[in-house]
Amino acid sequence: MKKLHALLAVLLGVSFLAASAPKNSSNDTVDWTKAEEAYKANLKSENNGVAASAAGFIRKYKLTGAVEELKTLLTKDNADNVKMAAALSLVSIGGTEGRTAVENAMKKEETEIVTEFYRSILHTSETTEQ
Repeated sequence: MKKLHALLAVLLGVSFLAASAPKNSSNDTVDWTKAEEAYKANLKSENNGVAASAAGFIRKYKLTGAVEELKTLLTKDNADNVKMAAALSLVSIGGTEGRTAVENAMKKEETEIVTEFYRSILHTSETTEQ
């Protein structure tokens, strides 16, 4: 009887592990169009952390369809972390258009920390391109 209980316990444990394991088969695909739309919507969030995080993920996944939305974040009255995350994404994925947007925003930026950040990412990306 003890062996039966032990066997049932092991089977139950294995079934719980299998049920709780994340599905990550090679057949699963990401719908990047939907993902990009979701990240673009999150850029408009009033929560600065959500907006900055969305900009970071846009950069990470190279979602170039969000360039216009990122440019908008540089011109609005946003928190510094949002502006910096948007600028970093623009310099990384926006090509010449993104760099120009950051350069223009740098001329109008009133916060010295943000201005210095813009300057550093423009310089760093310029150095890595050569």
